[in-house]
Parts: sequence; structure tokens; C-alpha cells
Amino acid sequence: MYYPAQTLVLGATVIRKERAFPPGASGKAQVRQGAPVQPDTVVLSGSQPGDFVILDALAALGINDPSLISQDVLQVRPGERIQDGQPIFSLGSGRREKVMSSPIPAVFIRLDGTNVILRRDPVDVEVRALLPGSISSVKGETSVTVETIGAFVQGGWGNGKEAYATLTLEPEGGIESLAGGDDMVQRVQGTAIILTKPITSLSVFTIAQNRELAALVAPSMPSALREIALRQPFPVLLTEGFGDHPMSEIVYNVLRGNANRPAGIDARTSGRWSLARPDITVPLSTTAKPPAPEINQPVVVGATVRLTRAPHAGHSGRVYRLPTSPRPLENGLLALGAEVQLTSGEVVFVPLANLELLGRPLEAGRS
Repeated sequence: MYYPAQTLVLGATVIRKERAFPPGASGKAQVRQGAPVQPDTVVLSGSQPGDFVILDALAALGINDPSLISQDVLQVRPGERIQDGQPIFSLGSGRREKVMSSPIPAVFIRLDGTNVILRRDPVDVEVRALLPGSISSVKGETSVTVETIGAFVQGGWGNGKEAYATLTLEPEGGIESLAGGDDMVQRVQGTAIILTKPITSLSVFTIAQNRELAALVAPSMPSALREIALRQPFPVLLTEGFGDHPMSEIVYNVLRGNANRPAGIDARTSGRWSLARPDITVPLSTTAKPPAPEINQPVVVGATVRLTRAPHAGHSGRVYRLPTSPRPLENGLLALGAEVQLTSGEVVFVPLANLELLGRPLEAGRS
């Protein structure tokens, strides 16, 4: 049995999405199990401790003698909340007086040698459901799970933002056509636009900001644009990842089939030790409950797969046969693989390492 990589791409499935506090934050769940929720429902609320700030008292006071910095000249006590501009140290008096004031509202922690250690005020944190549905579970006071039915697409990279907005297809003239003022600009404002080509320039982000787009969904972009994408105020989600890759046909078919529908775009940034991935969820109104995704399954005959390497990268199909012996590749290596019938009808041999499962049941039809 071979267990390949997996990226969930489903036209309709049961989605259970965990909503949790960001690292370091804590608070309480605001909903109970079974409660209905809307995208803007607050499911968790709490606070996140502020960062520590270390200030050099010698530099702030303009002196060189460390012996002048002591507890005796402190104007505040450990644990005391201080305001922006409030004195921390005071040396001398009259016109010769030197004063060090706090540059921020904070809590005074302690004096460590000549360093003043402050902690910024806590920041209020609210976690919203992001999707319409119901609460299927509440894990103490740290996370809740929202359950809904809809289309689901996992991506390759996200910039850490999220939004709930209507999906729209890129204009025929490309996103650059939105630089001018016309009716199309009004139609896409506030929507999550689906780009068919990789992001290759800064102008894409400039246009998205100027036209007040809610999110950008693109197949790929150069890694050189990563830091710029992280600074954008809206979600940027790459379906394939970094590089120069077109959007795979099966992903595009799912997104195109759900154009003009609202979707939750969770462009979360995957951590080194985290299995969480960015994703797009399109809630669907249906009384029939589709199957949950098939996860952690081996490659078998009938499985829907996506090909991840040239010459058929991005294409999808079904496993037609699993040869028991290795076959030679164009580079001369022998490899175990599968015969895959592509959506075009062509049957190709693909090394197992170049296959990706999509979480679809064996009996499911093509998207």
C-alpha cells in the first residue's frame, strides 16, 4: 500500500472546521454545541498578552553612568500600569532634570540593570465562525468546530488573513483591466477574485487594494513576493504554491462552478509543525448530506488523483490500474507507479510519488 500526499478538492462534502484562538491568546467559548452560527458570529472571545518592550535607560536619559540608574530614582512600581508619556525615571531637578517617560501604555515589569522592561496592554481577541453552519463540538475554552456542507478546496499557501466574500472570476482582460474605471470595477468590489494566472508583479496587489477586493485567490506566485503578500490587508491564497504554476483543472472547475457564491477564504499560514492548510469553503444549501472527505487512504484502483509533476502537472484523473512491477521512466530510473486515465480519456503511467489524492470517494463522479 502506498499512501501519497493529499490535498482535498471536493465539489460537495461535510466540512468540520476548527476555529481556535491564535497562539498566546486565551478566553472563553461564546457558543454551545449544536448552536447555529453565521459567518460573523463570535464563537470565541478573550485577550492576547502584549509583547515585552525593553528600553535602554542610559540612552533615554542621555547619560553614561550606570550607577545613576537604581530603584531609588524609579517613579513606578513593578506591576503598575503606566500611560503613554508617564515618567519612569527622574534624575536631578529644575532645569537640569532628566526624565525618562514611557513611550506606550503598558505595565512596568521590572528594572533589569539599566534596562526597563515593559509589557504592552493586552489586545482583545474575537474569533468568528467564518462559515454558516452549526457548532459540532466545543473543546473547553480554546476552540470550537463549525460544521457545514459545501465545496472545499485546500490551498498551498496563505498570508494569514481570512474573509467571507463572494467568489468572482477574473475579468477576460485580466485583473489589470480593473485599473480603469468602468462597470466591472463596481461588480468586483468587495469580492474574492479568482485569478487564472500566477501573480507576477506588485501591480496586482496595488489594483486589489485600490479596487477594495476582499481576497485574491491565485494559482501561484514567485517566492520573492511573499513578504509583500504577507503585508496585504486582505487574504492572499495560492492554490498551488510558490513558483510559476497554472491552476490545476480540478481546482479551477470547483471554483468556477461556485462563482458568484459566498465563500469562506481562510488563508492561514501553515506552521512548520502544523498540519493546518489554507482553504476555501463554499457553503451549499442542500438537504442531502454528502460523504465526509476520505483522508489518510492508500492509492487504489478508482481513486481520483491529481498529477503533481511534468509533463501532466495539474491534470487529474482516476487510477485505472496499479502495475505490480516497476517501469522505466524517461530519465532511465525504474519506479512503481499507476496507470491514470485523465479527464481527456488518455491513459498515462505516473510514478506513485507524483500522485496526490483529493479526498474523493471511489464512487464519486468527476467535478
